[in-house]
Amino acid sequence: MRTAPSAQGSIGWWYGGMIVDLIHMPIVLALVALGASQWNGPVYVGIITVIVIMQVAFLGCPVLAVTTWMKRKYDPEFPGGWSFTVWLYQRYGRLAGVAVFVFFLVTATIIRIVAF
Repeated sequence: MRTAPSAQGSIGWWYGGMIVDLIHMPIVLALVALGASQWNGPVYVGIITVIVIMQVAFLGCPVLAVTTWMKRKYDPEFPGGWSFTVWLYQRYGRLAGVAVFVFFLVTATIIRIVAF
């Protein structure tokens, strides 16, 4: 069990990281929903391509890296964390990462065909 951190930096960093965490997922869901229904075209595909490349390069979500960095500005011992996908990759190896990628690719394709 973690004990209360000894304050190293401004508490604003901690709250800032929490706010980014809170608004992160609704933005992702809106991006996917609007992209599938309204924002067809090369700009949307380019944005999604850059996001996916960054997640593959970082083996996780860059937003989680930023929020971990922000929280560590206040609490240097904050453990942070990556995504469930990274946990699978670390535990079961590359095939798990490939399986997750294929799963999301197939799911996105099916949703696009069925819903739009």
